[in-house]
Amino acid sequence: MCWGVCPNTTARLRTGKGKTMAAKIDAEKCTGCESCVDVCPVEAIAMADGKAVVSDECIDCGQCVDECPVEAIEME
Repeated sequence: MCWGVCPNTTARLRTGKGKTMAAKIDAEKCTGCESCVDVCPVEAIAMADGKAVVSDECIDCGQCVDECPVEAIEME
């Protein structure tokens, strides 16, 4: 997908009504390793109660998806 190759997120994915896709974290799969927090270029992921949480600042780059060792993150 384009988010894995676009260094400046100009090729953002869009869904109906012009909304941009964003990372969605499955809290049941998340182990709290913080790999996604470390790789996020805009600091849009934080930890809450030992689990990763994505803010509205997500720019759809997909780096967190690629980095997650347990595949707990998807773009939606």
